[in-house]
Amino acid sequence: MTHYTPNSSASLRHEINNSLTLLSSRLQLLASKHPFLKKDPDFIEIRNDLSNIQRLLSYDRTSHQPQLIPCRIQPLLDELYASFLPVFHSQKVELFLHIEPDLPLIRADLPLIRQAMINLLKNASEAARPGGHVTLSASFNSTHIILSVSDDGTGMTPEQQAHIFEPFVSYKKGGTGLGLAIVQSIISAHHGHLSLETSPGHGCTFRILLPVSLSPVEKSAK
Repeated sequence: MTHYTPNSSASLRHEINNSLTLLSSRLQLLASKHPFLKKDPDFIEIRNDLSNIQRLLSYDRTSHQPQLIPCRIQPLLDELYASFLPVFHSQKVELFLHIEPDLPLIRADLPLIRQAMINLLKNASEAARPGGHVTLSASFNSTHIILSVSDDGTGMTPEQQAHIFEPFVSYKKGGTGLGLAIVQSIISAHHGHLSLETSPGHGCTFRILLPVSLSPVEKSAK
């Protein structure tokens, strides 16, 4: 298990921001030299990804609240599936997408939900073994949309599961221990819930519940 101190986390964030700023500058330079790139879908997607990452790095629940607006989650899930499919294919891992029809609207900050899902899919890609599979799914009940990412990797022990959402705790070599803590912070700010089902040798299922109705704060204000 790897532990990181807050100071090391701040230094890491600073270095990442510096690198992202340099990448953004290079993209702007490329666009000025080759104006056609400004209309290229892949170029636009890369630029948007950089912006989303920079926004995530600056996200602080104590000083920033997500911009919750009514939106549909399916287009985001379709995009994530298409983006991660080559990643899993290169690892000889099958990626499945299961979405219930007629998902209701949720009130969400989609760029933040996108980053939360990217973290979960990235974790699944690292946990899955060649020949295995990962499933991204979405369903709903009367009160919540339920998003889940399941893998058939090695799973976790009860001791690991007890600490997995704590900041600066990682069970991966080279891990920062920030990814799942950020996911939990984002979901909590959406008045949602993040959980994990796992056991050694049986993989992991991370499950997100997002309200489809008014948030608890808004209900209490009525």
